Amino acid sequence: MAKVLVQSGQFRGLSKQSLRNVLMHSPTVIWVQNGMKQLWWRESALKYTSAEWLMIPACQYLTFVNVPEQAAFHSKTLTFFEAPPQEWVRESMAGAASQAQEPRATVTEQLAYCFDILFAMQEKHFSLETQRQFLYAFYAELRHAGILHLLFPGEPQTLWERVSRYLSANPGDEHKVELVAEHLSMSRATLIRKLSAEGTSFRKVLAEVRMGYALTLLQQSPNQLDVAMACGYQSEARFSARFKQQFGLTPTQYRKTL
Repeated sequence: MAKVLVQSGQFRGLSKQSLRNVLMHSPTVIWVQNGMKQLWWRESALKYTSAEWLMIPACQYLTFVNVPEQAAFHSKTLTFFEAPPQEWVRESMAGAASQAQEPRATVTEQLAYCFDILFAMQEKHFSLETQRQFLYAFYAELRHAGILHLLFPGEPQTLWERVSRYLSANPGDEHKVELVAEHLSMSRATLIRKLSAEGTSFRKVLAEVRMGYALTLLQQSPNQLDVAMACGYQSEARFSARFKQQFGLTPTQYRKTL
């Protein structure tokens, strides 16, 4: 599989969707096209429409409601797998109107144009260098707008984030901790110990990445067993139980909102 620096996605709903503990393993921009997204963020309820972007840094759990208004709910996402230069992040922070910002950006004509280009890029199968040129143009516009640091707060990348990012490339594969540790140039024991120090485990990270992947697949396929197997589960019942544990509703209940 060719490496991608930006992953695009879409989510739709005909009725209200209430989801909790949705892991954003990598920095992500969410742009509501139709309807409204209500997000619970640090004890506040924030609302997003097509006039704003939701800007989420890596390794955040989201609890939200997608609300259709007139037409079905529809949102687009861009997820980023390469960080900008740290100097750009510092410049963005220096130019920000407030240091205590909500994860929100007002959509301008320039930002919308850049988003649409990146969203379509995944279908073009560009080389890595060409992808990087488009991506850095987008980052440059975010820096100019003083919002780049909302995606990249400047904190050191955690091992949790690195493992999540690696697993998200192929969530349904039979990932073994030894092989992931080798890919990250460390021993199995070191990976387990460092994840434990960050308050998580390899099994938990893998399950959460797979559940995020399941949300995407359920948008595309009505066959729950196929989705379960694509996410690495041989048992549909176990998949359904883990899905409900993560999000607060079963796959069947989620499908009924689509």
